[in-house]
Amino acid sequence: MDPVTHLSSGLMGGLAARRWFPEARFLVPACVLAAWIPDADIFFGDGPEFNLLYHRGVSTSLFGTLVLAFALAGLYKLAFRRTPFVKIAALFYALTLTHVWLDLITTYGTQLLAPFSNHRFALDGAFIIDPVFTLTALLFIAAALLLRAHRHAIALAGMAWFFAYPLANMGMGAALQTVYAHRLQASGTAYEHVHVTPDALSPRFWKVVVTAGPDYLLDTMDLFGDREPVAPLRVKRADKTFLRTLGKQQSMFATYAWFTKWPYVEETDTPEGRTLVFHDLRFTSTNPVLSWYYDDRRQPFTLTAHLDQAGRITSWSYEGGISARAGESTQ
Repeated sequence: MDPVTHLSSGLMGGLAARRWFPEARFLVPACVLAAWIPDADIFFGDGPEFNLLYHRGVSTSLFGTLVLAFALAGLYKLAFRRTPFVKIAALFYALTLTHVWLDLITTYGTQLLAPFSNHRFALDGAFIIDPVFTLTALLFIAAALLLRAHRHAIALAGMAWFFAYPLANMGMGAALQTVYAHRLQASGTAYEHVHVTPDALSPRFWKVVVTAGPDYLLDTMDLFGDREPVAPLRVKRADKTFLRTLGKQQSMFATYAWFTKWPYVEETDTPEGRTLVFHDLRFTSTNPVLSWYYDDRRQPFTLTAHLDQAGRITSWSYEGGISARAGESTQ
């Protein structure tokens, strides 16, 4: 989830907890720090592969946030001795876990069990940047700050919002999956699985990914009604086994196979061999807003390989997300 939402959860949590910590000084700023601190991993490591492997890794896991919460509580206790350590540590852990929750509800997900497992969990409850979600949270904060007599109750309701909205989206996504599956059946389209997840400007727009044999179908559901319905985008599914085979030459390709959820590939023959461009449908959309935004921009999380006639990688490049850096290697 975006930094504004993470920081707002800390501010909201601090306002909600203030009644239970009458002796605590600078509690709200400390809570804001606790809600953000799992993202401190962006300051460590270098290169696109490191980013894929470790961002939203141990620092945003159940174990890592416990360590961070205890460390932050220890520092707070040194500065403000009147506050019981266990009490403030429990609050900080609750806020770091809220950070984990806000990452967990996006399609990017998080390695919830790191460092004991690198499995990436994702609940698909919100788009990575959700104006409805974040602006509503900011309105709760504004109301809590302005209405001092009701601050505690408003802040508690605001904290409930961070959980209620994604859960409602999950329910809506499950219902829309059923609706879209019925559409496919009515049209006689063969498919194996339908997955619906919030897209940019949800809850209006929803991304639909259909597994259909060797392909994926990508579509958008508009709850305001599709004024000009078009055929779904059909792309060729990438073979993760092949990506791992390329990973024996360059580890980035094996890492990409682990990271992607719905990888697809665009292939072009060249005089030297062929060019393969790998994408992940988590970061591709037919949503009109994102289609306009990426009209003249390269899709994020795109991995390109140039192969010779023998299938050896001669060069590769990678386009990361906002917190990543593009990487390139030539052999």
